[in-house]
Amino acid sequence: MPERICRFVVLTAACATLLFGQRLLAATYVVGPSTCNSTRVHYSTIQAAVSSVPAGSTIFVCPGTYPEQVVITQPLTLEGVTDGTGNAAVITVPAGGLVQNGTISTLGPVAVQLLVQNTVLVTIQNLTIDGTGAGCVAGANRVFGIEFSNVGTSVDGVSGGKIEDVVVRNLLDTCTFTDGIEIDQSYVTITNNEVHDIDITPIGSTGGQVSITNNTIQNALNGIVVASSTAPNVVSNNTVANLGPSVGFTLPVGYWLDAGVATIKSNVLSHAPGGYGVYTAPSYEGTTISENKVSDTYVGLYVDTVTANTVFQSNTISKTTYAIADLSTGGGNNITKNTVNEAAYGIYETTPVTDTLTPNTYYNTIVTIDPNPFTNPGGYTPY
Repeated sequence: MPERICRFVVLTAACATLLFGQRLLAATYVVGPSTCNSTRVHYSTIQAAVSSVPAGSTIFVCPGTYPEQVVITQPLTLEGVTDGTGNAAVITVPAGGLVQNGTISTLGPVAVQLLVQNTVLVTIQNLTIDGTGAGCVAGANRVFGIEFSNVGTSVDGVSGGKIEDVVVRNLLDTCTFTDGIEIDQSYVTITNNEVHDIDITPIGSTGGQVSITNNTIQNALNGIVVASSTAPNVVSNNTVANLGPSVGFTLPVGYWLDAGVATIKSNVLSHAPGGYGVYTAPSYEGTTISENKVSDTYVGLYVDTVTANTVFQSNTISKTTYAIADLSTGGGNNITKNTVNEAAYGIYETTPVTDTLTPNTYYNTIVTIDPNPFTNPGGYTPY
């Protein structure tokens, strides 16, 4: 059965259930004390609420601390709300620690504080996920603050789920790698969030399709990673700062693209010494990387081998050793209209390919376009 028809049948059946089962009407429910939104049905824990309410419901989470792991498997909205002078609903690590409760396609078993899986139309809004004390998790290869796994389909585009106005913080460990927000084979919008103090990657995506916009990230190894997707992903208007080595990895990357047909536009990266501002992995093409501002990195834009027919245009790169390192053998890349200020090399061309390298503007740059290096600039590709 075609996917659109299948979804229509499923939704029609769900609607019929809601219409004829009066007790199953979607509504708004509350987690927290009875004095918060006092006229509504209340639950004492978030998990109790998401496991009990009908599909399509909204769950208000009142200010307070909620030491639990939450798993959502049906359409709903989970939203932190104001009560009196408070507006911080914080999911923390349970007293007994985290347990393995999910999987991810690339890493296997994982532990997640807020897991959304095998569903569609889930919105997470105005919540804080605090990983303080996560520690080592038996049987888990990774720890995530939030994971969306198999949420939505290509029919949904980036409307399969939404993460908005959320804080994910303090996922730091020495024995289990930790990440902030992870999207696995899902179709999701991630916007206006703050993610900080993370071991590896604050916002990452594998497969599916994502729109990652207006997020603020700091204190991690990487900034944003989009991998293994040929969908038209968007990464725009994000701010990443203060990246550095973490738990055995030494090379920070601000914006890591391992996917094709993406738009990376109007992002900011500052202070990732020894690392890369924007890194394009091999074998993908058709991406536009434009109007980004990158400063204080080893390489501003790193064009890896086989990258082809990609536009690197109107970016501003400052305080780097290599503003643009063009290692591509794919050819057809358009590296123009960029502004470089204070660099040892403006464009470091390592292969005699047919890339367009002019015009660009240079200030305080020792070598604008290296005439014939044909060697790697001395760094190495990310792990």
